[in-house]
Amino acid sequence: MPTTEVSGERLLATLDGRAASLRTFRALAQMHWADAKEAIAVKEVVALERPDHLRIEMMSAFGIVLQIASDGHYVFAYHRGERTFYRGRASADNLARFTRLDLALTDVIDLLVGLPPARERRGRPSIAFERPQGWWRVSSTLANGGTLAVWFDPDSLLAARAVESDANRSVLYDASYAGWESFAGVAMPTEVRFEVPEQAAKIELRYSNVSVNAELSPTLFTFEAPVGSKIVDLDSIAVTP
Repeated sequence: MPTTEVSGERLLATLDGRAASLRTFRALAQMHWADAKEAIAVKEVVALERPDHLRIEMMSAFGIVLQIASDGHYVFAYHRGERTFYRGRASADNLARFTRLDLALTDVIDLLVGLPPARERRGRPSIAFERPQGWWRVSSTLANGGTLAVWFDPDSLLAARAVESDANRSVLYDASYAGWESFAGVAMPTEVRFEVPEQAAKIELRYSNVSVNAELSPTLFTFEAPVGSKIVDLDSIAVTP
């Protein structure tokens, strides 16, 4: 067991400090996504401004296949092959049509950059050293009745894994982080993996060409329907079970 004195509060403070220092993120990503029915591997350009601005461009050998953007109020998407433009409220249901993840926009954004989504914590966290990984595990009770467990590397004190469960003990996500590097003075994982057990969905991202806290234009997170495209109102489409 490490001899360095640590506490749950100190480890969570390092996590909170990193979250506070991270405003924007942009990178190329090699993305692998899979559920019980299919698997997809694609290159992406990911750009985001926390807490709720996101743009993803999915690439093929012939260029951009699908563009997704949200300004926090609306979600926009354009499928080039189908020449179809989608627009609707930035709800989890509308976003899930394109990300295939049944998560709120702010949660997706935080998970993409290796952060447990922001939650109000209650009480004092507990801490334990777990083998065989050799990580510190810090467990917290959340104000919504759920729990959050975060595992930290004992040497770097950076997060290696995070698992959030709801009040019924159902796991909402299980995330892991690796390949930590410093960009503009902010520690960032270049490998992010997370799964949503309820959907049997797993996603893995390997980042390169990373830029942190650069100024991003607001126009990056919204766009109009290309001329001649079919326009679909996402809010008028019934949600498919």
